[in-house]
Amino acid sequence: FLPMALAMATSQSAPAATVSSHHWIRKGTQRIAYEVAVPTTDTAVDPVVLLNGFGVGSFFWERNICDIARGTGAKIYGVDYIGQGGSWPLDCNDGGAPSEQNLRYSIDEWADQISEFIEAVVVPQQQGVECRQVHLVGNSVGGLLATMLAARLPSRVRSVCLLNPTPVWGSDLPLWDGRLPGPAIPRAIGRWAYDRLRDPANIMALLEKTYARPAESNIRELGEKIRAVTDESEGGHAAFASIMWCPPYNKELAGGASNF
Repeated sequence: FLPMALAMATSQSAPAATVSSHHWIRKGTQRIAYEVAVPTTDTAVDPVVLLNGFGVGSFFWERNICDIARGTGAKIYGVDYIGQGGSWPLDCNDGGAPSEQNLRYSIDEWADQISEFIEAVVVPQQQGVECRQVHLVGNSVGGLLATMLAARLPSRVRSVCLLNPTPVWGSDLPLWDGRLPGPAIPRAIGRWAYDRLRDPANIMALLEKTYARPAESNIRELGEKIRAVTDESEGGHAAFASIMWCPPYNKELAGGASNF
């Protein structure tokens, strides 16, 4: 589906597309950022949800999202995971706000969020109308999320496209299960590691190793955006500490070991 979309996007006869930014309030305590690319020609094509890797947001897809919409005639959604990009608990305060209490930034929490996002925003159920399906495109940890969601929502997921997916996530370190606010020592370690990971020089070094042709990929602009989103919220340090200590995915929540 995705290769076909990119090939079609180069056709002069393909319809144009526009992209817009939105927010969805989840559970009354979380502000979830997402983008939608909409082709100017309305079609009945099933929508696509783009699931990015760790530490970025929907802006990661800015060079692809309109092309895929234009090439397929489908609505294309890019969504930021809670604790990533522009998605954060309301009024978060380094793990101490009411909206952060007992929150765990785990792979299962992200799967819950995307599952709810699909049901509430992408293909909401309407009485008397047949349920629509979605195509999932996942990069890195987004690939693991895509497979988890396909196991959870077999009637809603039409196809899965995996781009360099990671097969594992979560460290399950001792002393803490990742639920905020968390003990002092793990949070101090998380703060130290987070500040070094998001250092601009480190971000650029990682991007140069990630991209085969960094000079052609405008990685400096991408690096600036990655750094910028780490400064948008007061919850980044607590979120990173939680991510470090969270356990791997729960196979039962992913549909059970028999089909995942």
